[in-house]
Formats: sequence, structure tokens, C-alpha cells
Amino acid sequence: MRLCAAQYIRMSTDRQEYSPVFQRQAIAEYARAHNIRVVTDYEDAGISGLTFRQRPALVQLLLDVENPKRKFSKVLVFDVSRWGRFQDVDEAAFYEYACRRAGVDVIYVAESFANDGSPATSVIKALKRAMAAEFSREMSRKVFLGQCLNAQRGFHAGGPPGYGLQRILLDGKREQRRPLAQYEYKSVQTDRVVIDVFPSLPQGVVAR
Repeated sequence: MRLCAAQYIRMSTDRQEYSPVFQRQAIAEYARAHNIRVVTDYEDAGISGLTFRQRPALVQLLLDVENPKRKFSKVLVFDVSRWGRFQDVDEAAFYEYACRRAGVDVIYVAESFANDGSPATSVIKALKRAMAAEFSREMSRKVFLGQCLNAQRGFHAGGPPGYGLQRILLDGKREQRRPLAQYEYKSVQTDRVVIDVFPSLPQGVVAR
């Protein structure tokens, strides 16, 4: 009898190589190799794995797991970090346990271990969860230090400019290219943005 499974996809901006397409391909290959049919899809795209409430797809998945009329008995996830980078590793374990308690197994298709509940697997998963949480903490520290360094160098660290100010785009040689319009952002990594006074406008014209 062919098993039915749901797939859970999550992507934030921390690891672009784990795109939703990449995750779906890996899950599809695993499903074919193990005679599993994916019948339901849950995706949190562009969402951090640090919190639960801000991940609507995972919330819905856990609600559906408790529904006796659900059409799947497995949840296929790319790896432990896609399930979540919760700062409390017990939180990730709790959500997985909630699935298992309802009769739904969580399978990490790209991990080298079999999620069989053995003591060795439990230790490996705990270590992987701790590593995923530490990765997020380290990324947060690096981003914060990078923003501080940019501010010290006189570059804009983000957010809308104050009243009467505008954002100016600089190229890699720190030469002015042009002002940035509202909702417009730099696209080249070596470019920088600075804040400058909005030029004087004719009477009756309002700066936007």
C-alpha cells in the first residue's frame, strides 16, 4: 500500500541554496524512492525559523495533524533546520513529538540518520537542533555588527529616511549614482546608500 505524506517547505534569507524548488526536488526524489505520494503541501516562504506563531504554514500543519480526517501519515521535511531554528531546542522536539503523538512521523529527507526514535538518533537530532539555533544566533550577531560598521562609515543602515532627507545610491567607488525613490533599494552588493538633505523644491511642491 502506497503511503501518503505532507511536505513542509520553509525558506528564509539565511541560506538561499535551500530554495523551495530545491527542497521540493529533494523531497520528490525521496518520495519516489520510498513509494510515498505527497498529497498536501505546506510552505512558509521568506520566513525565519526562529518563532512558531509567525509561521502560518507550520501552525496549519500541526492543526491538520490533529484532525482524524487528515489524508497523510508522514511529514517530509528537507532537514532539521527547515523544521525550525528555534532558540530552545526543546521547542522543535515538542512540535515533532506532537506529530508523532497523533500518529504522523516527521522524516528529514536530507539527513543521514533514520528518524527511528533510537537513542543515537535522538542525540544526533538534539545536536542538529542546537547547531541550527546557534547558526541563527551567529547570523544575528554578524548582521548587527555589519550594520554598526556601515553606520560608523557613514552609510545608511536601513529604514526610511527622516523628514526632508533622501537616500543616495553610491557605486563601489563611493561615487554618487542617483537618489533612490520610495520602495527602491540597491541591488548590487558593492553599492552603498547614504542619507543626504533633500534638494530645495519650488514653493508649493512637497518632497516624497
